[in-house]
Amino acid sequence: MRWILDVGDSFKDRFTEKNVPCSGVGHLLTYDTADKDKEKKPTIVFIHGAVSSWWSFREQFQVLLPKYRIVAPNLRGHGGSPWKETSDIGDFYRDICEWFDNMSLDYPVILVGHSLGGYVSARYAADHPERVSRLVLISTCGSFERGVVCTFLETCWQSADLVRSIFPWLVKIDSYMAGCLTKVVFPQWDCWDSYPKIKASTLVIIGAFDPLFSLKQGKRVAELIPKAHFNVVECGGHNPQLDHGEEVAALIEEFLDKSP
Repeated sequence: MRWILDVGDSFKDRFTEKNVPCSGVGHLLTYDTADKDKEKKPTIVFIHGAVSSWWSFREQFQVLLPKYRIVAPNLRGHGGSPWKETSDIGDFYRDICEWFDNMSLDYPVILVGHSLGGYVSARYAADHPERVSRLVLISTCGSFERGVVCTFLETCWQSADLVRSIFPWLVKIDSYMAGCLTKVVFPQWDCWDSYPKIKASTLVIIGAFDPLFSLKQGKRVAELIPKAHFNVVECGGHNPQLDHGEEVAALIEEFLDKSP
């Protein structure tokens, strides 16, 4: 089972596709600009959220490519990476830890994570401070509050395929992924303890009306991270990097230009 977002052909030719070994699932399909860029540049690693792929950061790539090497893995089961059944959210984190060990990167790197990718990124930055110089967390938090979206998935996840066929603009995940979110990701998601341990200068971006993580939660994340900058995007969804791509790209670029 794979959860795939169509990546199209826009400027994908700027990236090299590679399979990076990962014992948990065999490999993580990864995209990297290093092989096609003659100039040596600082590295930014982008880690996407659930039900998405590396290409969800495409507008940020377009802005940052001139200045940075862009590296973006696909989490297990996403964007072409193999899937293996999991009952532990920590499997996503362990995959990424092994991925870092098997990648040829010049440390420290800049790390950007959205949603589940933000969970993974926060844990990694806390556990490996010597490897992360700056951190960007988008639409992510330490745990899930009960809300309409969580309640829907907990009670109706088996009907997600049917609902998506009727309201594709409202539901963008299938029943299989809804079940994984309900049984594994939501109840086990807890990384509040990681935030105070993060030493990297951090940009926290949250949507003003995010259906999964409230503005109050986003502020708490920023308050717990010692060197955090907090920005709110007037976004009604959970994907400001897509819905307000230019604004998010500008926020990241400004943060990286100003922060040491």
